[in-house]
Parts: sequence; structure tokens; C-alpha cells
Amino acid sequence: MLDLSIVIVNYNVKEFLTQCIDSIYKSKTSYSFEVIVVDNNSADSGEKSIREQFPSVHWINNPENIGFGKANNIGFETAKGEYTLILNPDTVLQSDAIEKCLNFLGDHPEVGGLGIQGIDGSGRFLPESKRALPTPLVALWKITGLSSLFPKSRLFARYHLGHLDKNENHEVDILVGCFMMVPTKLLRQVQGFDTRYFMYGEDIDLSYELQKTGKKNIYFSESRIIHYKGESTKRGSLNYVRMFYKAMVLFSQKQFSGSAAWAYKLLIYFGIYLRASLAVVARIARSAFAPALDGALLFTVLNHIKVYWEFNHRFINGGSYPDLYTFQIQGSYVFLWIFGLWVGGAYFKGTQPKHLIRSMFFTTLLIGFAYGLLPEELRFSRALLMLGALIGTAVLLSYRALISLLTGQRLFQEQQQQPRIIFYGKDSNFESLQTILKESNVYPAFTWKQNPLEENDIETLGALIQLHRINELIIDNDSISYDKFIELTVQLGSHTSIKSLLPHQGFIIGSDSSLSQGSTYKKQYFISDPNYLRQRRIYEIVLTFFILNVPVSLLTALIFGRLNGWKAWIQNAGNILIGKRSLIGYTSALGEKFSLPEIPEPIFDICRELPKELDFPQNAKAFIEDYAKEAQIHTDLLRLWQLSKY
Repeated sequence: MLDLSIVIVNYNVKEFLTQCIDSIYKSKTSYSFEVIVVDNNSADSGEKSIREQFPSVHWINNPENIGFGKANNIGFETAKGEYTLILNPDTVLQSDAIEKCLNFLGDHPEVGGLGIQGIDGSGRFLPESKRALPTPLVALWKITGLSSLFPKSRLFARYHLGHLDKNENHEVDILVGCFMMVPTKLLRQVQGFDTRYFMYGEDIDLSYELQKTGKKNIYFSESRIIHYKGESTKRGSLNYVRMFYKAMVLFSQKQFSGSAAWAYKLLIYFGIYLRASLAVVARIARSAFAPALDGALLFTVLNHIKVYWEFNHRFINGGSYPDLYTFQIQGSYVFLWIFGLWVGGAYFKGTQPKHLIRSMFFTTLLIGFAYGLLPEELRFSRALLMLGALIGTAVLLSYRALISLLTGQRLFQEQQQQPRIIFYGKDSNFESLQTILKESNVYPAFTWKQNPLEENDIETLGALIQLHRINELIIDNDSISYDKFIELTVQLGSHTSIKSLLPHQGFIIGSDSSLSQGSTYKKQYFISDPNYLRQRRIYEIVLTFFILNVPVSLLTALIFGRLNGWKAWIQNAGNILIGKRSLIGYTSALGEKFSLPEIPEPIFDICRELPKELDFPQNAKAFIEDYAKEAQIHTDLLRLWQLSKY
């Protein structure tokens, strides 16, 4: 008899499945196991290539997509192991996961189901790894969003048991279906998954059925898996809301009775209507009605601040601001703010928090300048304007964040960037990466090749990511163990997107998707772009005139520790104003050496940012080429702030 049967249900994820099986066969274990793949009629299952690479895999094809639970049950019927591992195809196993989990189950016969610590493709802990039984009260906190607002609360966060340390083993009620290890005899005793669940909820039901036999469910923290496609990536869709809560109704009807069942059902329907309402609000916040909603909120904020100021500061002994301020002045503020938000891109696709903050800041600044030019009878209070801008900005950000948190729908989008890649692997597999990128029509703006290091690899990669603003770290799975891959994901996943290369299969796999197609990017030197050059001259002249206001600029330099930078700027102010020198950039010698567009000699050389632990000649070329390709005003200003402190 085998020790373990691993059952994986596949549906159109051959890339993830290939990596998953590869991580299984690279496990360090003394136990015998089999891998059973049940395919739910995928358009391209990858069966041929997978069976060629892993000939011992037992493959079962279903004529149609019969759902997660039914497909798993088919796999359970053929399982020959003493234990069965229910495993999702979009997972990567740490090499000791099988060994440690089977050891634990062997030492603890009282355990019915064993889960494991899961992380997502960014290295973040997946809270669904440990959950409580979704009783009506627990469900209420989940449905209303209080569990998300108070993720560590013993009361409100019971759905994900947020008060329990993720790095310790715990007895829990519910395990996540992406990794559940169960004694095969017990699994058959409870008849596997309830086939009435098509998707979602079946793992909750099975976990509870295991508990009803008198066995314990354990969250096991001593090993880890990566689970790429967590619940959070799907929960924003209305279809998910419908299917998930339908599964919860089925669970309540099956497992609860009497008043508890009725209470649960009422909560579920309340949840459906609440989430649907929030989804409608989210759509409004992304539509043409967004400026009207923002305007109403900003006017309300100004009105409340006005009332507070009247009673506590301006008119303590009686009186109030005139209607002229309430309607015309406040209305003008709101109109100008909304116009500024529109100009700043806050109501367009791809908007980000910085667009909203920047627009509110600069619009308020302009209103403040105009305020000083108004007749005295129209200048009511700068404090009301400043407070309105600060609180108004916070309100606009907060309600968008709250809607996103409760619905999973993004009102802000991450900035779309050209791939800036570090390839971490063998030289022999770098060509495979280039081939995949070319076939996918992906042309990176920047590529750095780094051979695997025996020591300090995380520190070195971290320094390179920061220096070159890397947004994709692609790791060669032929060169790096899955343990190292998981470690790099945990340590660096919050700084850049981690992807893995399977060179022999021709896949690049990451947390967002497996790469089969991409966008085409144009590579050019933005440092010679006329718009950039025009904006660059404007900020150089404006800032230099500020520096020439010696009393103010000297005091500023002393306060912020930039006296030496101030001196260099003052000495070269004339050359900057006539265009002979620039504030920031690369030297003409390096520009000529690396055939880059010519720019005036800078006062502050960007190559001073190069960390001492990195090789200068090798990194200088890549660094200044990258600067020339993606020159932007805001990055210039950030570098100017950093480099002026010396």
C-alpha cells in the first residue's frame, strides 16, 4: 500500500499544473506516493507534455466539467494511499511539506484533516488557511465586512481566526481546499465531497463532516505552499457573490436546524443584497457619476467643518458665516477641486491614489494663491480651505478604499509599467526566457541577468530591485530549488512581482497569470522627448529662482541637511538658467561612452546612487541606460531630493 495519494483537479491551467507536479516530484520525502490528475474537460489540458515529463502520473479525463467536488471524488475512488492529499493545481509545495505532514499525521491519529500555511504569489500569508465554523454570528461579521476591518480581533475576525498566530499549529474548524491531507479510510467514510456543491463551500462542508466523526482539524504551520489564485482574486465579481452565498445556503440547510438555520439563511440573503448594493456603489464610483458623488461629499465635508469652526472658533459668542460663503465660496472650492481631479486623471481608467492626492494638493495650492488676491470681504478663512482639502482628500480616498475592501472591486488601478526584469538563473536558460517573451510580444524596458549566488542572494537581489526599479523577478526553476523560490517570494514579493521560468516547458508563471501573451512595448529614450525636455527646463528654472532667494533657501537647506547641495546649486545657478548645466542626470563622458543622448553636464550625478557593494562599471551602464529610457519629472525630483543631501 502506498503512503499517499495526491489528487489534483485540472481545468485549463496546464502551466500551473506542470509546476505543481514538478514541485511534488522534487519533494524530499521517504514516503511513497502517487499523483492522480482528474481533468474536467479542459480545452488544453497539457496531458501529453505532462505525461511525457512525469510518466508515473495517473490521468483521468472527464467528458465535461462536473465541478471541483465530483471530480475529486472520482480521484478518491482510485486512490491507493493510506492518506489522500487534496491539492489545487495552482500550488507549489515546499520540499518538506509531504514529509512533515505525513509525520505529523502518523504521530497524531486523532487528526482527521491537516491543512498547511499558504502564501500567495506575492509572499503574503493567505488568511483562509485557518478558519472557524461559519456560524450565524461568525458569518455576520464576515458579511458586514467587520472581519476585514478588524483582522486580528478575537470576536470579529473569527472567520479567518485572525487572532491565532500563523506561525504556530492550531486546532481549527475549517481547512482550505487547496491543500487538505486526510486519512483515505476516513475520507471514504464521510463519502468525500458533497456533490451538490459545484464550486465554493465544499471544503467547508468536508471539514465539518470530518469534525463530526470526532476527529480534529489541524492548521499546520511548519511547512508552506504557494497558492497563486486565492479567494481574494475572485470575490469582487457578482457571479462569485451569487455562487458563494448559494453554497452557504446549502451548508446551512444541511448542517444547521431550527432557528439557527433560519438565522443563517436570513444572514445569507442579507449578505447577497448588501454585497450587490456595494457593487452598485462601486460601479457608480467608477462611472460618470463619480464627480457628482465626490462633489457632494466634498461639499458635505466643507459644511461640517464650517459648522464646527463657527461654534468653536469664529463665532463663539453667536453669529455664523453668510450664505455667500456657504454656497458661492464653498461651491467654487468644490467646483475647482472636481475640475482639478478631472484634469489630474482621477476619473479616467488607470487612476491611482497619487493622482487624487496630487490633484487635490495642487488645486488647493492654486486656490490659496487666488485667495490672497480676493477683496477682504471675500476672504473668510484659509483654515477652512486647508481643513476642507485635507479632510476631503481623506474622505475621497477612504470611501474608495472601503468599497474596494468590502467588494473586492478595485476603484484604483496599479500603474501599468513596462516589464523591468531580473532573470535569476543559469546563462543556458536565459535564451529560453527571451524566446518566451518574444513569442508573447513582450519587450522589456530593462533586463538584468543575475547568476545564482551561494550567499547573500536576497540582499543582492533586493539592492538590484531597488536600484533598477525592477517590477518582475523571473526565477529559473532549473537553477533554484522550490524552497529557495518560496523564500525569495516571501522576502521579495512585496517589492516586485515574482515569476518562475520553466525553460523546458516554455512557461513563465506568476501570481497574476501564466504568461502566454503580453503587450507590445516601444523602447525609446525619453530623455530626448521634447515634452520631457520642456518640463525639465521649467522645473529647473523655477527651482533655481527659489534657490536664489538665499535667506529662505539657505534656511530650508539647513533644516533638511542639504547645505553642501545648496552650495553647489548656488555656484552653478547661472549656468542652469542659461541651459549650460542641468540639475540631475549622467555625465557627458558616460553618455558618450554608452552612446546615449547628450544632456548638459549635471550638478548631481545619478551614478552616486550606486550602492558600494555592487560592481560600478557593470551596473553604471545598465543604470544610466535605464534612466535615459524612462526619464520622468517625478523621478528626477525624487533623485534630486536624495542626491542633494551630501
